[in-house]
Amino acid sequence: MLAPGSMFGSRWIVGGRLGHSDTADVYEAEATSERRFAALKLFDASLGVEPAWSEHAALTRKLSELPGDGLARAYDLGIDPQLGQPYVASERLTFPTVTRYVGERGPLPIRVLAQALTTLAGALDAAHGAGIVHGGIKPQNVFVSFDNPHWARLTDFGVARLRHAAGRGPAHLLGFSAPEGAATPAADRYALALVCFFGATGIPWYTALRGGEDAGSGSTTRRASERARSQGAELEPLFDAWFARALHLDPAARFATAVDMAGAFLEVFTGAPTAEMPARPSLSRASATLPLADGARSSPPARSHSPVPTPGATSSLVRGTGAAPPEPRRSSPPAAGTSSFPPAHAASSLPAQATSSPPARSAASFPPGSRSSVPLAKAAVPRWFWFACAAMALVAVLALVWLSRY
Repeated sequence: MLAPGSMFGSRWIVGGRLGHSDTADVYEAEATSERRFAALKLFDASLGVEPAWSEHAALTRKLSELPGDGLARAYDLGIDPQLGQPYVASERLTFPTVTRYVGERGPLPIRVLAQALTTLAGALDAAHGAGIVHGGIKPQNVFVSFDNPHWARLTDFGVARLRHAAGRGPAHLLGFSAPEGAATPAADRYALALVCFFGATGIPWYTALRGGEDAGSGSTTRRASERARSQGAELEPLFDAWFARALHLDPAARFATAVDMAGAFLEVFTGAPTAEMPARPSLSRASATLPLADGARSSPPARSHSPVPTPGATSSLVRGTGAAPPEPRRSSPPAAGTSSFPPAHAASSLPAQATSSPPARSAASFPPGSRSSVPLAKAAVPRWFWFACAAMALVAVLALVWLSRY
């Protein structure tokens, strides 16, 4: 355990602990030489074995040099000489994982999922183009912002292989791995599709087998909408063909790239009868702090799931009506900067809570110099009040003259 306020290395001031797992603890940290916040992941010493750690460090450095969005880049990494533990200081994310999103607000609206998938697909293809395979995509390392779904991040590239090399876990994740078992770009896309199913329904793909007639049979041919329905969730049958191709047993029959997979998803989305698929309404209210990892206790406020049309697809969001659903009130977007993702120390991903009706506006809410559209009535002063004031003033003057004679 690192104490808050202590120094880690010569660069980082340690903050509070954000989360932990069986092999790592994650702390908030601030750089001493610049205004930069980071998520400091301190691994167990067993994960520093060679050559696995050197390979992981080289992969992390290479990944941080790639352009584009969707990747949580590292600022610093190494093995601390005093503790003997490997560490990685990377971008501090203020929005939740897909696991936490679903747990607190229910399944992601299809509009949100489509926008997040677009960003994640571009990041995954960029990594594959550089020869980097994730090997462990799961809802716990996919982050999506409540306020802007295009703010999405993939984290923990290569961590599953690092854990396996240290004897701390299987080479592939149970329930979120491709059937072929090898860590390949096609397997990464398969896992990303499984995350999409979990995000859209709130249930893991293989867990859905428990509730139907094929429970325990190991069947993988059941359609996505039927699997969702078996656990009480709803998914439009329009998405069945997309999931069937994304999860094809033959890697060559799947989508060739993640961008192709996201593009096909958007085509299905724009043809869907609604912008938000109905699902289990398991929403809960919570506090306004968003943690980095699932181990953190704080949670964000509840937010309305009102659908918002995506650019270029407005007319097809509501079939047969010719009108798009209304856009809810939102907080102002962050100021543009040199980076396309929000500052790690800013709370820009915290949304303003949607309400059914705006509060009454008072005179104090108008800026100086402006005029309210509702005039303020003046309080009427009775005439006798002024006569009483004049009489009292006259009595006071006479009393002073009388007293001055003595």
